[in-house]
Amino acid sequence: MKKEKIKNILTIGVTFVLLITVIGISYAAFNYVGTGQKLNTITTGAISMNYIESSNVISMNNALPTTDATGKKRLNTGEYFDFTVKSSIKGNTDINYEIAAKEESSNTFSGKNIKFYLTKVNSDGTEEEAMPPKTYSEDTTSNIYTGRPADMMSLFVGNLNQQGNTEIKYRLRLWVDESYNPQNDNGGLIYKVRVNVYGQTSDTVAKVEDTYCKDNGFNNLSDCMLVMNNHETSVETAQQNIISKGTPDFSKTATTDEGLYKAEDDEGDSYYYRGAVKNNYVSFAGFIWRIIRRNGDGSIRMIYSGKSTSDTGEATSIGNSQFNSKYWDPTYVGYKYNEKFSLHENNGTTGFELFTNTTKYNYGTGYNFDESTKKFTLTGTIKQLTWKDNHDEIVSGNLYSCLNTGYNVVYKITGYSNDTTMIVQPISYSSDSYVDAVTNTTNSTIKNTLDTWYKNNLTSYASYLADETFCSDRSISSGSGYLTTPTTTYGAHGRLAEKRTPNLKCTQNNDKFKVSNASAKLDYPISLVTADEVAMAGGVYNVTNNNYYLYDGLYFWTLSPSNFGSYSSYSKIWRVSPFGSLISWDFVTGTIAARPVINLKADTIISKGDGTALNPYVVKS
Repeated sequence: MKKEKIKNILTIGVTFVLLITVIGISYAAFNYVGTGQKLNTITTGAISMNYIESSNVISMNNALPTTDATGKKRLNTGEYFDFTVKSSIKGNTDINYEIAAKEESSNTFSGKNIKFYLTKVNSDGTEEEAMPPKTYSEDTTSNIYTGRPADMMSLFVGNLNQQGNTEIKYRLRLWVDESYNPQNDNGGLIYKVRVNVYGQTSDTVAKVEDTYCKDNGFNNLSDCMLVMNNHETSVETAQQNIISKGTPDFSKTATTDEGLYKAEDDEGDSYYYRGAVKNNYVSFAGFIWRIIRRNGDGSIRMIYSGKSTSDTGEATSIGNSQFNSKYWDPTYVGYKYNEKFSLHENNGTTGFELFTNTTKYNYGTGYNFDESTKKFTLTGTIKQLTWKDNHDEIVSGNLYSCLNTGYNVVYKITGYSNDTTMIVQPISYSSDSYVDAVTNTTNSTIKNTLDTWYKNNLTSYASYLADETFCSDRSISSGSGYLTTPTTTYGAHGRLAEKRTPNLKCTQNNDKFKVSNASAKLDYPISLVTADEVAMAGGVYNVTNNNYYLYDGLYFWTLSPSNFGSYSSYSKIWRVSPFGSLISWDFVTGTIAARPVINLKADTIISKGDGTALNPYVVKS
């Protein structure tokens, strides 16, 4: 098939269209459609921008569903496509550019089942993620800052501003998503996509920046974010228009830019962004943030998104952290916790699964608790046994074992359920009451991580920040909230996993973390996004969504407790997965990304910007 051609536009101030290639995918018969060897060039005066195609192409046969981990590493012939974007700049100007894709209308295989993955290739051959794996999704609006037309999928937005010659090499990979079920498709399905680069100089961008807020006196970020989408003449009109949209269906992911919706929080009416939002970028304190919502008192809640609007993946976090280094009591789901414990030898029985049935563990006929170390030891006759081969002996002897708990809990094995589940009675040094378990005395690991980052980066900006509530909701959906049996599930689990009804209100004072609350006191006005806020942004429990503004291809923490599982003796917190879904059953000891959340004061003034990636709102200093 001959490659279709797009005419180059050579005038600065209008869109530069650079045809890279047409890539074809045939499911179960991956085939390449065509590549061009032509050098496409834009030149005007002292500025030039072009790209060069490599000779390699994506051409795979008998393609099968593939995991992201495998797809991201593919380097065999036919599994990736390289291209180079080059610029030559002299003088005080730069070029905003965007790599975008448009699928062909003749496809017989859906782009919803194809993963796109883009990296930058360094001179030493190493790769940096430019876009995390995403399925095909078109932006229904054009990008006036790069010239990219509507109804295309944006892969990357960048800026070329270095004087002299610059060369950036990109690598594109495509694969069939692992979630696709090939049964009954009969094979032979074909998917083709056209990839283009668009660009405009910054002086052109300056002319097309949306200056509505600046021109009409909406200088407060809190007001500007409300009127910017539809250019209302007053904040009140904007609020009424937002309210008239009603409440979205939270059982469904939000994959397009749905703009703003209203919900109540403890301070009043909150206005939150939902979906693939394009105009909630803020530049503040040397970092880029994405607005989550305008709080009920007019302050603006934002989540960390790196140092550049083009940052993705790991660059959108401050690094990895555990939520907590301890796990064996319900108190450890808290942003702060309380170790007012005593010995509990009469807990109820429960099924237990957190062990490997072929691994040899120590089993004893008795146990001892050391008051100085707060640890258990086995006593009496001690044997190394496996559950798979020795469960009859273990059960008949009512033996004790600490299994995988590091001697923080000891289990009396009382029965057999199956080859991977034993019936146990936990013996624990643990909380005495629910009130004790939710009292806040000791910082969690994640709180220490965020506090340290704040001290190193935001201390001099404290005057801009509002003291707002961060809700670590430990209200009970089921269970006791302090006993090791039965399982405790917390409020967010009932709202998000069962009912799909997120809520911004915080019912318990000792869960309302803020600097001014003695019952849940913060040292600094910084914390994490809640699982409810993720749901309102477009995330859904156990449903993939790589097309909303919080998606970054990482596991990252929320602030919301999920459960304490009696089957594992483990505290768990909600987190967002690399697929954009909300996940509720993850251990607090996991080490994943931390994305700080802060709140700007309601009277924060912006000096410029319209919230887009190329013109983020800039907080006036």
